[in-house]
Amino acid sequence: MRADRLVSLVLLLQARGRLPARALAAELEVSVRTVYRDIAALNTAGVPVVTESGPNGGCWLLDGYRFPLRGLSADEASALLVLGVPAAVAELGLADALAAAQRKISVTSGGGSGSPGPALVHLDMPRWFHGAEQVPHLPALASAVRERRQLRLGYRRGDDRPETTRVVSPLGLVNKAGVWYLVASGAERDGDPAVFRVGRVTSARALADTFARPSGFDLAAFWAQWSASFQVSRPKVEVRLRASPGALAAFPEVFGDPVRPALSAAGPADAAGFREVTLTFEHETAAATRLAGFGGQVEVLSPASVRVRLVATARELLDRYPSST
Repeated sequence: MRADRLVSLVLLLQARGRLPARALAAELEVSVRTVYRDIAALNTAGVPVVTESGPNGGCWLLDGYRFPLRGLSADEASALLVLGVPAAVAELGLADALAAAQRKISVTSGGGSGSPGPALVHLDMPRWFHGAEQVPHLPALASAVRERRQLRLGYRRGDDRPETTRVVSPLGLVNKAGVWYLVASGAERDGDPAVFRVGRVTSARALADTFARPSGFDLAAFWAQWSASFQVSRPKVEVRLRASPGALAAFPEVFGDPVRPALSAAGPADAAGFREVTLTFEHETAAATRLAGFGGQVEVLSPASVRVRLVATARELLDRYPSST
C-alpha cells in the first residue's frame, strides 16, 4: 500500500538522515521515479523532505522535524509495546530510549495516557544454570554498529592467551542463548566476517572512519551458516556406553537438549534395563570427567582410552578419600 510506503520512507530518513534516492528506492523496492513522486506527495501533506541533486546530494528531513506515528494500527502498536524493555535492549544501552519510544507510541497510536503499561511477554534468554556474562563494552559496540564506524578492538580468545588488538568493521550483534557475539569484517585474511565473543572484548574504541556494509550481507543468514560450520568444526569424541534407566533419564539435565537425538537412537534394554547409547564429547578428558559422576550407572564400551581415564579417576578418588574402616 502506498500509505505504508510513505510512512516507511519518512521513518527511513528520520532514522538514517541523508540518503540518496537510489538507496531509498532499493530499501522500498520501488523505482527512483516513484521515490520522487512519494516525496512530492509528502511535501504536499506537510512533511518537509528536502532533495538535492549532484554527487553530494540526497534526500533528508528538515532539521528538527519529527514524524508522528498516528499511522500505526492498534495491532501494530501492541506489537511494539507487548515486550516492554527486554534485557537484551537494556544491555545494549538503549533501555531509556526504548521506554521513551514506547511512551510516544502509546500516545500517538491512541493509547491515551502515555504509559505503555506492564509488559505482557517476558524474554528470559539465558539457559538454566548459566550466569550472566559481563559485557561492559557492549554499548560501545552497538553504537559503532549503528553508526557504521570502524572499531579498534582489544580481544582475548582465552584466559591463557595474550590479548590482541585489531581494527574491524562491525556488521552486527547476535545474542545466542544470552551470550553476545560481534560479527565484524576486516579481521580475517580471506576477507570473510569473523565472530567475536563480546565477553572477551577487553577494549573497544570507535574510530572516525566509517565503512560501507558489504553488498547483500544478511546478518541472520551469515549467523546460520557460521553456526553450522562452527558445530561441524568442533573436535568430537564419540563414546559408546551402556547406561541404566536412571542415568538415561538424567542425561538431558546433565548434557542438555543436544543429547536427546542420541537417546532416541539408543538400543533396546538388556535384562538389567541398561541400554547402549553413543554420546559425543569435546575430548576424552571431558568424557571421562562428566561420566565419572554416574558411577556404576554407566559402562563405557569404547574407546578404550576413555575407560582408562575413568579407572584413573576412580583411583584418584579412592586415594583422596581412603576408607576409614
